[in-house]
Amino acid sequence: MEGRHFPVGIETFSAIREENYVYVDKTELIHRLVTSGKYYFLSRPRRFGKSLLLSTIEAFFEGRRDLFNGLAIMRHQHSWEKHPVFHLNFVNANLSSEEGIKENISQQIEYWEKEYGIATKAIELPQRFYAVIRSAVEQSGKKAAVLIDEYDKALVSTFNNEELHNKFKAILKPIYGTLKAADRYICFGLITGVSRFSRLSIFSDINNLSDISLDNTYATICGITEEEMLRDCQCGIERLSATAESSFDDTVALLKKSYDGYHFTSECPDIYNPFSLFCAFEREEIGNYWFATGTPTFLIERLRNSDTYLPELFHSEVDTMQLADIDYYSSSPIALLFQTGYLTIKDYDSEYKSYFLGLPNREVANGFFKELLPVYMDDRNAKSLSAVRGFCRQVNAGDAEGFMSRLQAFLADIPYDLSKNKPEVYFENNIYIIFKLMGFTVETEYRTSVGRIDLLVKTKRFIYVIELKLNGSAEDAIAQIEEKNYSLPFATDPRTLFKIGISFSKETRNIDSWIIRNGE
Repeated sequence: MEGRHFPVGIETFSAIREENYVYVDKTELIHRLVTSGKYYFLSRPRRFGKSLLLSTIEAFFEGRRDLFNGLAIMRHQHSWEKHPVFHLNFVNANLSSEEGIKENISQQIEYWEKEYGIATKAIELPQRFYAVIRSAVEQSGKKAAVLIDEYDKALVSTFNNEELHNKFKAILKPIYGTLKAADRYICFGLITGVSRFSRLSIFSDINNLSDISLDNTYATICGITEEEMLRDCQCGIERLSATAESSFDDTVALLKKSYDGYHFTSECPDIYNPFSLFCAFEREEIGNYWFATGTPTFLIERLRNSDTYLPELFHSEVDTMQLADIDYYSSSPIALLFQTGYLTIKDYDSEYKSYFLGLPNREVANGFFKELLPVYMDDRNAKSLSAVRGFCRQVNAGDAEGFMSRLQAFLADIPYDLSKNKPEVYFENNIYIIFKLMGFTVETEYRTSVGRIDLLVKTKRFIYVIELKLNGSAEDAIAQIEEKNYSLPFATDPRTLFKIGISFSKETRNIDSWIIRNGE
């Protein structure tokens, strides 16, 4: 294994196998997939191996047995016959107009028309797609496999343009409906994407499409389990350990904290983000690789405009329907955040069929909050992120007075119109984001035997018990901390404790006053 490289950005199965890159074997699940059903749909976050999965299945149906030597699928009997494969991909499509997406589809169909030597008289794309599938099957005598990658890219890209969004739907629906029209010529079909929004409407013509997104059987078909990482990525862990001058076990623990923690189904084991994991191995450095590949601007704008209370959002309880089909224009942001990988399943209540969601790992938490703060502050120059370092130094040093003064000045820069709907929620969200960005332990609505602490912050040397009063007084806030003895749970903790009562004014949309007390 020493000296082998990891396939960062390489999503072609043949290239990985022929050029001896590390391959995490998913072929046992692929065997089950191709032998157990016909039409499937799979939703997973970006950069989680969906394209590689389709490329592997493509090689299987092309009869490329040589590429699978030594893999789990070879334990099973297959004919390895060559089938026509139609792999429709929207990765490089021009999505700025109707013409752009039509041209992308047309070029892919034209390639297949030339390959099979047919010239259809049809002008419409669905009819051309149907004709080339039929002709390929008639020429080869073998049924075709149809694979559709990034089915939703055009729809996600137009979240903020409802008119173009609906036009793209109208173009794509009959293309995807070709799987139904050409059913007798097809032996297998798999459609993948990030989101499951409007699934029932855009795939309504394919009434036998099996959605395996929340199926425990295929929970690990994308991503990497810890067992797989230790089995197939040992050389990467060892190189990273040597560079960081840390032990193997300590490196595994850091990788787990940074990239593990995804759960896509009710019984899913811990899943590592494969892109970030491979980047860390190749660059021999822990970094925020996945988040850097795409900024979820539309999600953050949606959060800001929805007046969502962030602490509740990152500790959500939902049912299966809320995680399934979504529509950007009417749905809660929770389903969008789950399907795009910013929230994941933390627990499952089998009695009530409900899922408990949260942030998967440190990479996502750090990256997401770094994107949230400038948008919430309307800070196009990202000065707010540099200000956080000043906050961090003061909180770490126990300078509560300095922190509060800085926070008051900081919040004064929030544009008036950003906080006009629910200013109190906006205020609480900004404080929450700031503390989360500092990397401290932050808990909201912390339960004690006699009440709930609004905000609890813990550092290595200090504990901050914070009570907020909206249009109330700082005196009332500090009195509540004292009367309900909120500091009692930390009586034996050796860290210095601060009690902070804060008054927030709806009129000024800022901190009005505060009181700080030390002690137990």
